[in-house]
Amino acid sequence: MFRQVRTQPQDITIYIDDRPCAARAGDLLANILLHEGISAVHAAPNGAPRGPYCMMGVCFDCMITLEDGRVEQACQTYAEDGMRIFLPVTRADEAGQ
Repeated sequence: MFRQVRTQPQDITIYIDDRPCAARAGDLLANILLHEGISAVHAAPNGAPRGPYCMMGVCFDCMITLEDGRVEQACQTYAEDGMRIFLPVTRADEAGQ
């Protein structure tokens, strides 16, 4: 028989493009991005904004860059305290200024 393990989620801070954001340990990064009002994380080849869509790892529209340079799906990556993520669309916008 299975039983549910109940734990108290820990409040943590992650950094999105060096901006601190409150989160809960174990939250999916895509959920945090959407909660923060960030619905576009990069641009398609035609310039259309793309962001979390399927929320199950099929569409690859939620790709983000982690501090160590890895590119991961936000809907498949869990938040950890102090984690730093970078949004490619933000970097491209900054480069154009």
